[in-house]
Amino acid sequence: MVAPAPAPAPVNGTEFLDDRVAPAVRSVAGWLAEDTGQAATLLAVAAGLFLALLLLRRGVQGLVRRAIPSPVWREHLAEAVGRTGGWFLALASLRIVAGTGSMPPVLARLVLFLFTVAAVVQVALWVQSLLMGLLRARSERADDDTALALMRGLLTAAVWIVAALTLLANLGVNITGLIAGLGIGGIAIGLAAQGVLSDLFAAFAIVFDKPFRRGDSIAYEPGAIGVVEEIGIKSTRIRAISGELVIMSNAKLLGATVANYAAFERRRVMLRFGVIYETPPERLEAIPALVREAVEAAPKAVFDRCHLTGFGASSLDFELVFFVEDPALVTMMDSRQEVILGIIRAFADHDIAFAYPVQVEMLAGPDGRIIDPRETAPASPKRAARGA
Repeated sequence: MVAPAPAPAPVNGTEFLDDRVAPAVRSVAGWLAEDTGQAATLLAVAAGLFLALLLLRRGVQGLVRRAIPSPVWREHLAEAVGRTGGWFLALASLRIVAGTGSMPPVLARLVLFLFTVAAVVQVALWVQSLLMGLLRARSERADDDTALALMRGLLTAAVWIVAALTLLANLGVNITGLIAGLGIGGIAIGLAAQGVLSDLFAAFAIVFDKPFRRGDSIAYEPGAIGVVEEIGIKSTRIRAISGELVIMSNAKLLGATVANYAAFERRRVMLRFGVIYETPPERLEAIPALVREAVEAAPKAVFDRCHLTGFGASSLDFELVFFVEDPALVTMMDSRQEVILGIIRAFADHDIAFAYPVQVEMLAGPDGRIIDPRETAPASPKRAARGA
């Protein structure tokens, strides 16, 4: 029978200090004592490199601001360059000089370790700065939206998770199992929260694609119009014109056909009206000019056209089109009212009558023959005397 191998004795803190730390400290101290001149030279060179890198950072930042034409990219790249930490530049300087002299291996490994950590952290800061800058540029007026705040948090978490995994991989840690576990966990969470994630990504699409913003008037269903009050993580809150607060899921709202009335630069107005058939031809020809004067007298109204379009059932029909150079609904209604009143005044001055529906009823006798109502009307005394 083979006896089991004895378990390795645990290493306590005192043994670790005696076996690892103390020899490293003695090695570094001995190098400093024996090669003081070389250590001072390396330190001076590292300090010079550090100052040069500081000047290089400032120069690159200025070059970015001068050379990049796009104002968005110019500011974001300049901000990212400005986030280059002095601690990173100092460790980069030490890393450069670490392999040039007879520095003890333990000190060189320590510098390499610190530089690796600093490089990963610095790259994560650069990426985070660029992503946050682009997020601000795309979101513009939606800076305080809940969905945007969540997007910042998710991007920050993703950047630092990738940075941590990269750091562990560079330090020799096997991260395959960790990545597999994260992937399986992500799939499970995604399957369990499909509806929430669908609304969440719809919120991100609304924030970035900007089909509408908070404060915009939109038509979100047939006959339903309201003002967007808040774009949340799962739902959007819309204040209907009748006063109630409508809460719609982001996925449903994004999948619908949305008319954004806030995107107007100017409004097009069409008016149809009719005049009676008894209107003389010369007055019909004068109507477009009269209507044009009424439009031009209205505030912010621009005339487009006015034409006689056809023969109606009881009218000669005209069609007027004009624009109001203001996106506000109230301004458009004010201008429309002024145009209508101006047309009424102009027609009254020129003795032009608006048409209205007229219906004539004819009577028929037992044999189906149409009877003229004038023939059945009672005769006046004068007419009766003439007949006698």
